[in-house]
Amino acid sequence: MQSIRYDDHSSVVHVFTRSRGHISFMVTRPRSRQSSHVPSPALLTPLSVISFQWDEKPNATLYRLRDVHPQPAWVDIPFHPVKSAVALLLADFLSHALREEGENLALYDYIVSSLCWYDEAVEDFANFHLVFLIGVLGLLGVAPETNSYLPGYCFSLETASFVPMLPSGPSVMNSSDAETFYRLATTDFSHMHLIALSHTDRARLLTYLNRYFIYHIPGFPVVKSLDVLEGLFE
Repeated sequence: MQSIRYDDHSSVVHVFTRSRGHISFMVTRPRSRQSSHVPSPALLTPLSVISFQWDEKPNATLYRLRDVHPQPAWVDIPFHPVKSAVALLLADFLSHALREEGENLALYDYIVSSLCWYDEAVEDFANFHLVFLIGVLGLLGVAPETNSYLPGYCFSLETASFVPMLPSGPSVMNSSDAETFYRLATTDFSHMHLIALSHTDRARLLTYLNRYFIYHIPGFPVVKSLDVLEGLFE
C-alpha cells in the first residue's frame, strides 16, 4: 500500500489486493480524533497489510475504503528507523511495479509473508530489500536468468542474463557485482546474511536493480527514494 496526498483533505491510496490486483482508493483524512467514519492514518502507512470493505461502482476509477483493520498489525516495521526507511523505499518500488498488475496470488502471498518475516527479524536483515525486490521480479515474470551464470561473467541488465564479456556501462554489472547479484538471486531471507555487503555495495546494487526494473517493467521510473537508505547501514 502507498498513500499519496491528493488535496488538503484527501489522499489517494494505492492498494495491491489479493483478489483484484492493484486498486486505487480515495481516503478523506479525519479532521478530529473523534472522526470514526474514515480510516486512521496509522492504518494506511506504506506497506501496511489491511482487511477492508469497499463498494464497487460501475465506471469508477477511485473507490472508498471502509471497515479497515490491520491484518496483521506490524510490531516493528513502523518504529524501527532502518525498517521504516526500507518500507518507504519498497513501497515506492511496488507502487510503480504493480500499477498495472491484476490478480497475482503468488505475488501477493510472497509480499505479505516476506513482510511478516521482516517485521519479526531482530538481526541479519540488512540485505532484505535486495533479496525481496529480486523475488518480486521473478513473480512478475522478469526474473534474471540465473542458469546463465558462470564465475567471471558480467550481467546485462537489458537482457537479464549473465554473459562472458561486455563493454562497461550503466546497463552492465562487472563480474564482481554480477557474482554478488547471482548470490542474492539464489538465496533466501534465512541465509542472505552470509553475503557480506557494505552500505556502499547495497546502494550500488539497489541502483542496478532500479535500472533492471526500468528495462523490464514498462513505464518504470528512476525511484526518487533511492537515497533513503544512505548511511543507515554504516
